[in-house]
Amino acid sequence: MTCARSPPYIIWSRCELSVADNSLSEQTVTSGIQTQSIADMNAKYAIALILALQVSMSLCDIPEPEQELVDKYNNLKSTFYKRLLNAYGKVHEVAAPVIEKIGEGERGAAAKDLWEDLQSKPEVQAMVKVASALAREVGPLVDQGRAATLGMYAQYLRPHIGGYLDWCISNIKAHLDKFLPAEP
Repeated sequence: MTCARSPPYIIWSRCELSVADNSLSEQTVTSGIQTQSIADMNAKYAIALILALQVSMSLCDIPEPEQELVDKYNNLKSTFYKRLLNAYGKVHEVAAPVIEKIGEGERGAAAKDLWEDLQSKPEVQAMVKVASALAREVGPLVDQGRAATLGMYAQYLRPHIGGYLDWCISNIKAHLDKFLPAEP
């Protein structure tokens, strides 16, 4: 393949493609300086495909997480939920008088009536039922995904970054205990 280009100020080029015999042994693929036959390239693609399939199949065997890791995760999750509930309680405690004052006004009464009207509509109740049923159906899938993620972490990442991650969590917990404690 030869290409002739005109000077850079003119955007125009002409390419010629020389085609030889179409037999398999004559066809070549040019990559930089090296020239390889199609059969060699197909063999390389086959080896790459086999290696990719082996990697994907090895990832299908997800190890079970250790019970100690599951307990640690569940403990951290429950502590996090306690922190969120405590924060919600504090915000509700501070905001309740403000919300009551707003509710006494004209606009606040209208907003309160709108909220009560929305809660009584059958469409909203149906959406709540669908959402709660969907959450019950998705729950086991989330648990399986969590177990798979913990297993993958325990197998592949924990030996390398487990100590550092534990150190980070301990430091974050110290700050959260000051500003967002789990106990009221």
